[in-house]
Amino acid sequence: MPSFRVHGGAASVRHHLDGEAAKETLSGTLCDAVKTGIDGVFQELADRAKRNAEEDCASLLAEAKVAASELTAVAKEEASSLLRQAQEARAAAGEETAEMKTEIQRERRAIEHEKAAMKKAHTFQTNKIILDVGGHKFATSRQTLTSIPDTYFASLFSGRFELAPDAEGAYFIDRDGEHFRHILNFLRDPRSFKLSSDLSEGQKDELAVEAAFYIMLDHMMPFHVQERVGQALLQRACLAGTKCKLQTAMAQSRVLTFDIGSTTPFLSDEFQDLRFVITDRAINESPVWAAKGGKWFMYRDMRGHMMISDDTACIAGSHKGYLYNTMKTAFPSFSSVAPTDLPSNKWKSNAYTTLKSQYASAKRAVPGDLWVLVPDIRITTVYGLDDGDPAMVAALQQLAKLA
Repeated sequence: MPSFRVHGGAASVRHHLDGEAAKETLSGTLCDAVKTGIDGVFQELADRAKRNAEEDCASLLAEAKVAASELTAVAKEEASSLLRQAQEARAAAGEETAEMKTEIQRERRAIEHEKAAMKKAHTFQTNKIILDVGGHKFATSRQTLTSIPDTYFASLFSGRFELAPDAEGAYFIDRDGEHFRHILNFLRDPRSFKLSSDLSEGQKDELAVEAAFYIMLDHMMPFHVQERVGQALLQRACLAGTKCKLQTAMAQSRVLTFDIGSTTPFLSDEFQDLRFVITDRAINESPVWAAKGGKWFMYRDMRGHMMISDDTACIAGSHKGYLYNTMKTAFPSFSSVAPTDLPSNKWKSNAYTTLKSQYASAKRAVPGDLWVLVPDIRITTVYGLDDGDPAMVAALQQLAKLA
């Protein structure tokens, strides 16, 4: 068994032990270094992976946003297209529905018209009436004869009178049968009735007499009386033969019927929208126009003003009226006194004619005057003779010769 020296051996052992420790220390250091390096590498790889992931995510997010935007645009376009198609379809359906409604209404009107025609035919058959007018026989119905109230026939066949037909079943009326066809044609279709242009003035006068008897003159020939007044004015002017008379008569005969009223709520209801018709009366060398109802008249007063007043003042030609135009024309050579020739802003009215709410604050030509100025008065011609009327033609020809 070998022997070691104590002192030399202990040192060797220590040296050996110190080497082992250094080895272990170095090994630990190397391990730590390696571990640290590896950890660093892994951390760097992790950081790089994170950065790459973030970059990839951002890129993917950007691409997703672009794709979403494109999809949204496409979706919007498709939605707009679908909306347009829906609107077009709705419009087409609406048009089709409207056409169907129109067609249904047309068919319904046709059915109602047919029913009315059948009812009328049935009524005619069950209420057939034979009239013997001056020896002329006419077949009609009770419904036709009584279609206009307050006429001769409406009263005759009202049931209040006991009527007895003759042996042939006809009701005899002792009137002119030549013109009765016009009366009956008017009763059959008042809206489309027109007098034949072949009728002479004399025949129209004869028809007017018959229409008046049957209390139908205002319905059939509403302006016949006024026409005759206008024609008489023209004929007298032609006889006078002066330019002034002809011009005046022509102006007046063109305004046989007119409406008058204020353009603002100024006149009382009694004077607002009054209708006047010319009469065969004359005051102070001018025709008299009478308002509907016969209470008020327009005439030329003694001062030369066109005045609206009652019949008593009209007969006297008085200037004490209710509404007048301040335009004054001297006698006897006045150019025209037709209502439409009066200035619209030259009218005056008194307290009776004016609305109470307007009278107190109305403008007066003279302070304290009872007469107040009326805002613009409108005068609208309803009917008058035209240039084709025979009397107007004669007056125009005579006036042309005086030019």
